[in-house]
Amino acid sequence: MKRWVRTAALAVCVAILPGCWDQTNIEDLTLGLTIGLDLDEKDHLTVHMSAPVFSKEAKKKNEAYEFRSKTLRVSRNQFDAVVTALTVGGKSQVLLLGKRLAEQADWFPLTDVFFRDGKQTVNAKVVLVNGPVSEVIHHYPKDKPRLSFHLSRLLDKNNRRNFTVRTTLQKLLDQKYEKGMTISISELKLNKEFEVTGTALLDNKGKYKGSLNQEESSLLLILQRHTVDEVPFNIHVPHERKSGVFASDIVSFNAGIEKVKIKTAYNEGKFRFDVGIHLSGALTQRLFPFDFAKKGGELEAMIEKQLEKQFSDLVKKFQIQQLDPVGFGIYARAHQYKAYRQVQQQWGDVFAKADVNVKVKLTLKSSGAIK
Repeated sequence: MKRWVRTAALAVCVAILPGCWDQTNIEDLTLGLTIGLDLDEKDHLTVHMSAPVFSKEAKKKNEAYEFRSKTLRVSRNQFDAVVTALTVGGKSQVLLLGKRLAEQADWFPLTDVFFRDGKQTVNAKVVLVNGPVSEVIHHYPKDKPRLSFHLSRLLDKNNRRNFTVRTTLQKLLDQKYEKGMTISISELKLNKEFEVTGTALLDNKGKYKGSLNQEESSLLLILQRHTVDEVPFNIHVPHERKSGVFASDIVSFNAGIEKVKIKTAYNEGKFRFDVGIHLSGALTQRLFPFDFAKKGGELEAMIEKQLEKQFSDLVKKFQIQQLDPVGFGIYARAHQYKAYRQVQQQWGDVFAKADVNVKVKLTLKSSGAIK
C-alpha cells in the first residue's frame, strides 16, 4: 500500500513539473520587441510598436502599428484591437524616444509602466531617434534581419566598438535620480540605412540638451570607465605636412585603458578635478615618415597633447551645457561630501564653474609589423 502511495505521489509530481497546461504557442503572441514614444506635429503623444510575425502565410515578417494615446499602458488596448495575437510587452528589446518628445522636460513619467508592472522588462535599450520614430518603425530593409533584432545588434556592436553608450531602462532610472550625474543614451538616425551617430545628452529632467559624435562618445566612455575592449584613435599630428589632397598627417592606434583616476578637491568655493588617464596600445597606421625606434617618445608626447585637448574640449562642452554625464558629482560626494551636500540640488551650475584638468599618459608598445 505504501509503495502504491509513493508511486502515485511521484506520478503527480512528474505531471506537474513540466507546467505545460498553460503553454501558449508563439504564433498566438504579438511580441512588442520595439516600442517607440514620440510627439506628432500637434504635440499629441504617439505610441509605436514593432513585432515579429510568426506565420507562414504572412508576406511581411514584421508588423508595425502606431496610435495616438494618453499613456503607454492605454495604448496596449489599442494594439490588442488590431493585432491578430495577444499583445505581450515584457519582451521589449529597444525603447525609441523621438527627439521632439525628448525636447520636452516632462516625458519621463510615461515610462512608469516599465518599472511598476512586474511583467514588463527594464533591460530594453533606450535610444534617441534624431527624427520621427514613425520612420524607424515602418522601415523594412530587405537585406537585414527583423527590425528589433537588427536595431539591438547594431546598438550592441557600436557599444563594443566604443562608439556609443549602453543605457537600459534600469540605468536610465538610476541616472535620472542620481544628483551627481546626468543622462546619456545612444542616438540613432535613419537616412537610407540606420546609423548610430553617437550619444545624446539629457539633463536630470530628461530634456535633450545636445549630442556627441562617435569620437566624443569614445572619450566619454573612457571617463566613465565603461569602455569595452580597445578604443580606436585617429590623431592629426601637428607640423606634419599633407601630401597633396590626401591627409598624410594622421596616425592611428588602438588603445587599451590602463587606468583612469579622478582626484577631487574643494578650495575657495570651487571644486577641482584632476583627471589622470593612462593608455597603452600599438600603432595601426602611420601616413608620414617617422623614426619610431629613435623618436617614439616624441610621437607619444605629440599624441598625448592632442588627446588632452580633446578631453578638455569635451569637458568644457559639458560645462557650457551644465551637464555631467561622467559623474564628477559622484566623486565630489565621495571625497568632498560636506561641500557637495550644500550644492547637490544645483550641481549642474556648480560643475559648470569647476576646474577640470586632464592629463594623458600614452605608452605605444610597438609601431606595427613594418618599420
